[in-house]
Amino acid sequence: MLNKYLRDAAIGLVMAAAALAATAQPAKAKLVLPAVSILFAPVYIAQDAGYFKDAGVDVEISQLAGPAALNALIGGSSDFTTIAGLIQLRAAQRGQKTLAIAGLQENATTEIVLSAATAERLASAKTPMDRARALKGLTLAVDAANGLPHAYLRFVARQASIDADRDIRLVFIAPPGMDAALQKKEVDGFVFSSPFTLEAVRRGAHLWISGPRGDFPEVNPTTYNVLVARDGFCRSATATCRHMVGALDRSLALIAAEPQKALALLSKRFEKMDPELLKQAFESFQRNTPARSMPMGTAFQHTVDVMFGPQDDKAALKALAKSLYTDDFVGSGK
Repeated sequence: MLNKYLRDAAIGLVMAAAALAATAQPAKAKLVLPAVSILFAPVYIAQDAGYFKDAGVDVEISQLAGPAALNALIGGSSDFTTIAGLIQLRAAQRGQKTLAIAGLQENATTEIVLSAATAERLASAKTPMDRARALKGLTLAVDAANGLPHAYLRFVARQASIDADRDIRLVFIAPPGMDAALQKKEVDGFVFSSPFTLEAVRRGAHLWISGPRGDFPEVNPTTYNVLVARDGFCRSATATCRHMVGALDRSLALIAAEPQKALALLSKRFEKMDPELLKQAFESFQRNTPARSMPMGTAFQHTVDVMFGPQDDKAALKALAKSLYTDDFVGSGK
């Protein structure tokens, strides 16, 4: 009888230990990024500093260019992305809904660079508006159709009464190849963000229009970078969503309070980049980045106002936007 009791007790302890081990296992999540960019520094830092793991989430990070990152969520092959809310809205117009759960940046930091020869030819254009008008007839590279750089170019062009898709010749090139195309004179310029724009400028290109410099500040606040979950994921994995936001908040806090530590972490991720170039890109990013994740209502409404064209039903888009984000995880992701 005693042996049976001991045996049952031992089995119970083993089962309890197994159950405890199972609950201690980190949740798994897949996060896909739309490009290699300093813009995604909070994600890189959360991964490399162990913030995701500390929060109890084992995050697998991959990359798909431009809007394809959001398509991975829509297709169910990924759980999260960080991307512009404008792209999320465009997908929702087609019935492809996702949920933004944290605002990571509201200031547009996209830039337009031109070759030295093109900039010299257009040197009479001094103001941002004059420079926007001068884009007419040029050949410019963006990374993907309907991606964020394409949308920013459309916004800038509209300020000068230009149709970016009709009055500018667009070429679609992955960011690492943009400066090479510029050097080969295959394009007059390109639209992207640092470090690619800074690198081109260091090689002689001209910074023509710059979000970080304050050209066209009326674009802000915008949903420039938001953490997006696939539809329904945060209902079934609420804790995982909360922990993801918490880990990214730690990254944002580090960037704000201890920038040198943040830059040191990024230096390992961007080890092939010139250190001074990375430092410049990081400093520009830091100036435009909040110290913690942000509510998104105002940014989504303003995104509709300025980033969508006159052909769009903005009232309907604003109503749709309200169903595409929640601030429930902002400020509670601990």
